[in-house]
Amino acid sequence: MSSKEYILVTGGAGYIGSHTVIELINNGYDVIIVDNLCNSNYDSVARVEYIVKKPVKFYDVDLRDTAKLSEVFSTHKIKGVIHFAALKAVGESTKIPLEYYDNNVNGTISLLTVMKNHGVKTIVFSSSATVYGDATRFENMIPIPEHCPNDPTNPYGKTKYMIENIIKDIHGSDNSWKAAILRYFNPIGAHPSGLIGEDPLGIPNNLLPFLAQVAIGKREKLFVFGNDYNSHDGTPIRDYIHVVDLAKGHIAALNYLRNLNERDGLYREWNLGTGKGSTVFDVYNAFCKAVGEKLPFEVVGRRDGDVLDLTANPTRANSELNWKAELSIDEACRDLWKWTTENPSGFRIENYQWKLFNDSKRVDYDSRLHTVRVKDLEVSFANYGALIQCIKYKNKALINCFCGIEKYKSPSNPLFGSTVGRYANRISNGEISLGGQIFKLDKNENNRNTLHGGANGFHRQTFLGPVVKGHDSCITVEFTLLDKDGNGRFPADLVTTVKYSVRSNSIDVEYESSIDEGSRAEETAVNLTNHTYWNLGEEKTIDGTYLKTASNEYLEVDSASLLPTGSFAEYPKDLTKGVTLTNDIKLDNCFVVSKSIQSIDTRQETLKQVAELSNSTTGIHLKVRTTEPSFQIYTSDQTNISPFGSRSGISFEPCRFIDAINSKEFANQVTLKKGKVYGSKTSFEIS
Repeated sequence: MSSKEYILVTGGAGYIGSHTVIELINNGYDVIIVDNLCNSNYDSVARVEYIVKKPVKFYDVDLRDTAKLSEVFSTHKIKGVIHFAALKAVGESTKIPLEYYDNNVNGTISLLTVMKNHGVKTIVFSSSATVYGDATRFENMIPIPEHCPNDPTNPYGKTKYMIENIIKDIHGSDNSWKAAILRYFNPIGAHPSGLIGEDPLGIPNNLLPFLAQVAIGKREKLFVFGNDYNSHDGTPIRDYIHVVDLAKGHIAALNYLRNLNERDGLYREWNLGTGKGSTVFDVYNAFCKAVGEKLPFEVVGRRDGDVLDLTANPTRANSELNWKAELSIDEACRDLWKWTTENPSGFRIENYQWKLFNDSKRVDYDSRLHTVRVKDLEVSFANYGALIQCIKYKNKALINCFCGIEKYKSPSNPLFGSTVGRYANRISNGEISLGGQIFKLDKNENNRNTLHGGANGFHRQTFLGPVVKGHDSCITVEFTLLDKDGNGRFPADLVTTVKYSVRSNSIDVEYESSIDEGSRAEETAVNLTNHTYWNLGEEKTIDGTYLKTASNEYLEVDSASLLPTGSFAEYPKDLTKGVTLTNDIKLDNCFVVSKSIQSIDTRQETLKQVAELSNSTTGIHLKVRTTEPSFQIYTSDQTNISPFGSRSGISFEPCRFIDAINSKEFANQVTLKKGKVYGSKTSFEIS
């Protein structure tokens, strides 16, 4: 068992759970998510990792599977649990009550049993204001305090109340248990990044998710159930709380429990709400303001069981937990609209799917393969190295690739499809000078130079995400990585995103890097490229393929060290006129696009065509465009990893000049300072 302590979050892939995981990590907690994904999506976990820039342990486990759940507790040192996992639709619970009691109550009993067996006695339970039922039937109970009598009116609410009592009885039998019961009202909004939010399956049960679907045309209009209530506009009053505020409430409760004396137990309920009620039309108007137009609605009759006012009294949480809702309805609507417009189908993207990408039976969500298809073009990407694993055009495979991840991890792999960094190509003598200080990097090429970022370069790291967005004409797949100061002895914490855009006939690659705000070092060296090896023909050789380049001038290198001599030369055959590749044309050259580009971010430059490749047998044509000042062409003459041998592919690597960091002329291209951004764009067009 690891000595690291974790908070286990059940249902952490869900709406409130995923937001709470972010706040836990932002507050210094290490987290394990357990979720059976029955009404959530693993992509929300991937996006949480993208946001926090660190991996999160995930287990696909149903809480009712006591044996598998116990394995998680046996493997990790768990100090507390935040329990969200539950079926949660009020209307659905009236139709399938047995499923609700089985999942919610039996799942919790299994969880509490495992916790007891492993000596874990701290739990924050996600309860609900539904345990109060119709609080309006009592005098002086609006806004609703925690001492309001409980009388839930539906199976969902009854399961929550039953679980509260089970936890209360456990504490009664052993008062060393520490239990926070959090009752909340109407969560709304989304993470301000727009990367995670509520993703309801089918017809939304709640006001704002339904209204959001009206705004994007999925629903015709909003139905307002009654406008004859005793409120300022005739519609019912509810307490709407931003999901980020709600998530922070769980952190406040957990901290409260953990700050108790070691031997002091507790069972206590807290309401999490704003204490301020808003009508249906208040929320409608706020959302229309965020959208920028009035949305269609129709007033219909009241729903059975609806009451005038269900507002929280959060005084106890305000004073005891030192927590207070801070975000407004307007902010919640703004964040929801950002989530909705950027993710109109939620986490479900048409023509995108992923699968586990490893060679063993071990379930490893770090190793995933993501495939998108836009008309005739199909592309697969892996988290490992943010690499391009496969490209198919009209079902013809165009690049060298492996079916399993283990060969990508092999020392013999010539970095097929990988993102290459933090510094592509060679750094002479493994040394760089930044800010008057010399940094001695790891030397991984004959103990002389640093090659492709060192032994643990980007091609050897697992990127987080991806964030996948898009539609039938363009799908984007975006990975991120926080490369820590000292990896390969490079200075500075570097945040890098790799964004692939797949269209019907092209794959665009965009790189962006910046030094993390918390980095102690304020300067580093960056040079990124991609190592995809193309073969447009039917044979396992590039010979017979036609190549044409935009430049015949290349950076001359010493034949022994492969480092720049400081001069430029012309390639013996004029590649600008086009040649048919034969065994005597061996390329490993850095060709010139422009010597005048000095910017660390080249994305403002025009995409220039630098090379084209075609095969007469298949009729497939490739054009390479880039904003970069140079491009390396490599004919893979040294490749030797089954089933690929010499000259099995040709790689086009747009990048900065070789060893630019040690060149007075080109150092500006690769010297990144805090507050600045490294960037580049490359496009591969296929026809």
